[in-house]
Amino acid sequence: MKSKILIIFLQLILLAISSCKKEETYTIDDVFIEAGQNENLRCLIVFKDDQIIKEKYFIGDSLTAHDIRSVTKSVMATLVGIAIDKGYISSEDTTIGDYLRPYFNAIDSIKASITIRDLLTMSSGISGNEFIDISAYTNWFNAPNQIVYTLTSPMEYEPGHTFVYNPGAAHLISAILTQATKTTTYQFAKQNLFQPLGIGDHYWATDKQGITSGTAGLTLTPYDMLKFGQLYLNKGIYNNIQVVSEKWIDKASSFKITTNGIEPFGPGYGYFWWIGDKHSHELYFANGFGGQFIVVVLDLYLIVVATNNWSGVSYTVANQQWYNTLDMIINKIIPLYE
Repeated sequence: MKSKILIIFLQLILLAISSCKKEETYTIDDVFIEAGQNENLRCLIVFKDDQIIKEKYFIGDSLTAHDIRSVTKSVMATLVGIAIDKGYISSEDTTIGDYLRPYFNAIDSIKASITIRDLLTMSSGISGNEFIDISAYTNWFNAPNQIVYTLTSPMEYEPGHTFVYNPGAAHLISAILTQATKTTTYQFAKQNLFQPLGIGDHYWATDKQGITSGTAGLTLTPYDMLKFGQLYLNKGIYNNIQVVSEKWIDKASSFKITTNGIEPFGPGYGYFWWIGDKHSHELYFANGFGGQFIVVVLDLYLIVVATNNWSGVSYTVANQQWYNTLDMIINKIIPLYE
């Protein structure tokens, strides 16, 4: 009897040792092997301490442009910061009425009093939460005039208090930039953001009135996305040029409002950036439908870029690959560099 107990005890010890050994030897190569099992994953890049640790392109290559969906919003937030730095907009606390009346003169007083900050934090109060109801996006997208559609949608909350992920509210930012800078959002981006980052010309969708899409539709390469992450990691500096102020980078990437648990990895929201805190490390990420990500972990000097095919897949599949990709980044890649 004692010998059986001893044997079982030794087996448990060996199992524990084996398990610990397996954890200790889990590497970034293992992560990439597992990542390759996701059939729609396009790319995965891990960048740390000013160098690419590992990269792999499952579809296309580092220079293949891809529609990054709502990562576009994080680019828009950066453009607002540049516009404020350059004096085109006084501050994010400016109300939107004067900028938007050229598009829709009948804007009501409540919507006119919404601030740029309210739009950037998805707290405009305008109804239409696409995280809860995907038709909020399709109805907005199919509207003959997307600016008017948003400005005539009912108010659901008082501005500035409640997170509502509204695609139309994000698109209003592009209309505001167009009015403030007297050029298209894309042209403003090319001159003031893309050229300093060494990002070439890419397709950027427009609405039916020709306004650059503020909510989705920008195509970038994986290396473009990495450059964008580096800009944030380096407090607005790229190649020794202060592209956007450090003050704005800090504002955009810090907690402004709770998302009320609308998605599992980003309980907070900045200016079109999702804010999280995993493994005792603060992180923020640009986040696109179907699994498009730029994840920045400041204290680890770490950036992870990932993209997935989203076109032609079901909504359920797109959501699952989104979850699988972000879970891999946060719970498998980040712990390797703690």
